[in-house]
Amino acid sequence: MDRILKVFSKYVDEKLDLYTGNRYLLSVIEMIIHEYGAGLWKPDELKDFAAKLREKLIEGPGNVNPFIMEILGIIEEGVNEENIREALDIAKRLWKEDRFDKLEV
Repeated sequence: MDRILKVFSKYVDEKLDLYTGNRYLLSVIEMIIHEYGAGLWKPDELKDFAAKLREKLIEGPGNVNPFIMEILGIIEEGVNEENIREALDIAKRLWKEDRFDKLEV
């Protein structure tokens, strides 16, 4: 988790590149969801990870796309087939956006 926050912060705070920072976060979150699907995470582990990451992102560095926070919130609510499908659907729609400061997902 520290590495994720460090990389995100590097993009957002140092390089002032919100687009790449948020794309990085989205890729990591989607990767972890797929790892869960492959059996590498237990439901409670994924839920706890999402909750902790969301909490740390709220504390800073900031500038997180609200749809990324929504994905984490969905996972935090509970890890089940419906929530995983919803989180991946939002991620899929986000990948189609050409800018992360637009909120028309």
